[in-house]
Amino acid sequence: MRTFDENVTPIFMLGISIKLMATAMAGAIPANPLDIHVELVKPEVAVAQVAACGMKNVRSKLDDTLQEDVIEVGDVSASEEQLRCVARASLVSSYYVVFPLSVERGYQTVYQRMSNEKDKADAKAWLEKRGLLSRLPTYDPKHSDEVAFVRELEAMCGPNATGTIKTMHGMGTFEGDAVSSGKLNDGTFWCLINGAAASGYPFGFIGNEQYGERP
Repeated sequence: MRTFDENVTPIFMLGISIKLMATAMAGAIPANPLDIHVELVKPEVAVAQVAACGMKNVRSKLDDTLQEDVIEVGDVSASEEQLRCVARASLVSSYYVVFPLSVERGYQTVYQRMSNEKDKADAKAWLEKRGLLSRLPTYDPKHSDEVAFVRELEAMCGPNATGTIKTMHGMGTFEGDAVSSGKLNDGTFWCLINGAAASGYPFGFIGNEQYGERP
């Protein structure tokens, strides 16, 4: 994928697309209960949405790495407003958009910022609806005790969450078979995911092989 190590998938940066992908990972990830609408559209519709941002050379193609359709833009220049428009279309439709190198870096900066903001807002809404937002621990990458923060996050999400997060020097992931073993029910799983996203704590999966198939 575009801007992160191929072995680490940071959920907080990828928003709804990664959460949808998670449900298909070896059948081990609980269903996504997020209370927002994801517009699953055909590639040609996503192409039209991106083109509506003022892009002239737009097409869909199968990405060999992702093994899914992405929207490719051939325009070699774009304004900040156009990049925001394209990023918004990508976030709504869940299709990744790729540009020529001359535009890609600037687009990535815009996309990641908007994606992170959306993820954080969605996560806070999820927690607030369940009466958990006021209990969300504060995370400061420069000053927080990471282990203490993670233990508070687990405590917020209930007894099934205890000991399920592994800290990795500024990033968290799930311990061993915490997901594939079935220890985490749907609510606990998404409580941890949304708690991390809402607090700004980087959290990710490390390799699909960590989560064997559910019996």
